[in-house]
Amino acid sequence: MADLSLQTAQRLATLLTGSLKGMSFYPPGHPAVRQPLQEIFELFCNIFRSQQEVSLGVTDDILFFGEHLFVTPTPALSELTIRLSEKGICSLTVSREVHPEAVALFVGLLAQKGLSGSDLKTRMVEEGIAGIRLQLASSEEDDDEQVDFEARETYNKTLDAIRGVFQDIEKGRIPNSDKVIKVVTNLVTLATQDSPTLLGLSMIKDYDNYTFNHSVNVGILAMALGAFIGMSKEELKDLGMAGLLHDIGKTLVRKEVLNKPGKLSDDEFAEMKRHSQNGLEIISKMEGINPQTGKAVLGHHIQHNRQGYPEWARGEAFDAMPDILAVADTYDALTTLRVYQQPHTPKAAIDKLRQLAGIKYDPVLVEKFVEMMGSYPMGTLVRLDTNELAVVFRPNPGDWEAPTVKVIIDGNGNRLAEPTVKRLAGEDGKRCTSIVAVVDPMLKNIDIPRYLS
Repeated sequence: MADLSLQTAQRLATLLTGSLKGMSFYPPGHPAVRQPLQEIFELFCNIFRSQQEVSLGVTDDILFFGEHLFVTPTPALSELTIRLSEKGICSLTVSREVHPEAVALFVGLLAQKGLSGSDLKTRMVEEGIAGIRLQLASSEEDDDEQVDFEARETYNKTLDAIRGVFQDIEKGRIPNSDKVIKVVTNLVTLATQDSPTLLGLSMIKDYDNYTFNHSVNVGILAMALGAFIGMSKEELKDLGMAGLLHDIGKTLVRKEVLNKPGKLSDDEFAEMKRHSQNGLEIISKMEGINPQTGKAVLGHHIQHNRQGYPEWARGEAFDAMPDILAVADTYDALTTLRVYQQPHTPKAAIDKLRQLAGIKYDPVLVEKFVEMMGSYPMGTLVRLDTNELAVVFRPNPGDWEAPTVKVIIDGNGNRLAEPTVKRLAGEDGKRCTSIVAVVDPMLKNIDIPRYLS
């Protein structure tokens, strides 16, 4: 179908009302619930043959579906209008990534009385519902806070999923991939729709849970770079999965080797180098994961000049995914405090990547990563020409030297109770403030992630 017809819009809205009623009286598997949901999903699939997404909602107390306004609604459509208004839902957008299970879960939540719009959005994150977005009747600031909350919830769920996978291996079980697949789907949405928020999450550092935290951050950075260079959503899912699982083979490395603060012996280093191959072997046993994911994990230390490890795989044909993982892996490792290393500032980490471009790292991907992050990557603590200290909050594609920052210490050295957002260049492109230096946040005892959401 070329467009959403009035007949289809009315049918979908009527079915949605019927499903909400059915959920109140029958169990999920009952035909009165199952059949309308099945037809709803089929109609959405027909719509998605010609468009990426479709929205319905309420504006000025009038129900709309796509471009159609129901000024004189049927009783069923009036009931749907009331239901959405009660929960403060301005619009509900369904995209072609939605799955039947997500539709059923969402309708079930929408049918619950006493569940506010904010509660509904929280539950959607908890249930891993992807492909459906809500816009609530609240201020823009409230919406931004909700987005940040949902993003952080997604990050926490990803941590839990990776922790579960590692624990399965330690207990001698084949890891369950269901939770990881679900969180990757949510991360793809962030990568394609709100990359700055995703990059802000990658600045979260948990030194007590480095292995899990690093795995998630590498997945996030890899997906952000993949989205930046134009990879498809399916490719991003595979790339994200590879990033989250890139170090899964380290579960088979002895803890005393993993946690050794000093230089590894030759035998210890040989054991450590086997983690890439171990990762491939583990992933090949997990259900629902593309074989390319395992191959990317195998090659993430192979290096651009093919002088890395495992040595036997140097002649293998790899796609871009291992090279993307290598850039993401190194950047997160460099910017993290370890027992053997003080953390680099984001800008210093970028400089290090550039130094090794063409040797360890693909030079084209490094420059794309630099372009994505900006001259002063998100999370960089800078001193302005006003003597203020600020955290780089958002890059400025129009001028990489003039990002948006959050001022946290004023020109007199006083820490602000609440940070002030400041653009270093106006809408006309003219700079109003300049960065004069990069500052080490550890010297100022500043917790950078706190200011990124």
